[in-house]
Amino acid sequence: MQASLSALPLAGGEASNQALQGLDKFFLLDECTGEYPPQPDTCLHDQRHERSFKFGGEPGNIYDVTLRVRGIFEPTTIVGGVTPDPAHPYFKVGGVVDTPDWSQWKIDVSSPKQTYWLNHYPSVAHKIYKEEFEATIPVATDALIVIQVTDGNDREIDNGKKAEDRQQMFDGVTDRPLSGQMLRLDVVSVKARQGHGASPVSRSEIR
Repeated sequence: MQASLSALPLAGGEASNQALQGLDKFFLLDECTGEYPPQPDTCLHDQRHERSFKFGGEPGNIYDVTLRVRGIFEPTTIVGGVTPDPAHPYFKVGGVVDTPDWSQWKIDVSSPKQTYWLNHYPSVAHKIYKEEFEATIPVATDALIVIQVTDGNDREIDNGKKAEDRQQMFDGVTDRPLSGQMLRLDVVSVKARQGHGASPVSRSEIR
């Protein structure tokens, strides 16, 4: 039996439901704040953007949350960690940043505690990558989910510039290419791990 998102039992009631609804159709834009003439294909930007949600659920449960991830990112390099899907090596679980002056897009979950990197590449360059993939992350009841982009300097590779890899977009997410970089998340499904007793929730049922 499938349950609607609003029917999923979440600790804290309606307020905690906002964790899933906040994840679905989540959009984060690291927009340009000014030009950077020494490197014309970059722009100035704020070095940190962050959004957080407290996950609900029945006490003691762990849920497998499957996300559709779409991003327009510059590369960074993560040392250590694991690559769960070789077809999408830019998604990395665990590890540490090796290139702090390049933007790092990630999802942090407080329980089970883990960091999920979204833009790992073996080397960095002045290039924009367009990524689309699905990833499943475990989230415990009452866990804090933090979605964040950070950068060690005040400039980023700008998707808004004119070049072969620039001015990319996702149809249905934006109506035109945007400057800076961006992330879109959509919830595909939420399912309690075996023995926890909650019904799965499909993306089509999320409102």
